Amino acid sequence: MTSSAKPSRLSDTGLPLRASLPELPDYLKEGMESAWNQSGTIRVLLFASVYCTHCIDLLPHLQAIAENHPSFSIRLFTTGDEEDHRSMQEYFSWNFPVSTMDQSDMEAYFEVTALPFMMLVDESDSVAAKGVIYNADDFEQIVQFNRISSS
Repeated sequence: MTSSAKPSRLSDTGLPLRASLPELPDYLKEGMESAWNQSGTIRVLLFASVYCTHCIDLLPHLQAIAENHPSFSIRLFTTGDEEDHRSMQEYFSWNFPVSTMDQSDMEAYFEVTALPFMMLVDESDSVAAKGVIYNADDFEQIVQFNRISSS
């Protein structure tokens, strides 16, 4: 199953702007409680599939995003398993958490239908910005367009 197809209206994917994050079932919360419950900080939720070429191409850019925004709390959700995540974290030297999430859960809980996708969640736990991203420049454009500060 490939997730690289782009729907005609990418702005329709993801939770609506200013929406609150959903309550997740326990099986999705496992291992992410500290990252999930971080009110008062800007969180970056990234969604990717290990079967999507655009998603794989994004992975080398994530460390630059993390380094350019050290005050942002980053969380990557992928369709990979724990071994995939360990390998990615070691290879790319990521210090942020990576969690498994099926594409069906990405859609059910976050309304994400296009990958790779990111959502910025502000200090009040609301979606402040979102979009499909293919590299660090795409991420920066979304942050700048929405005037979100990482300081």
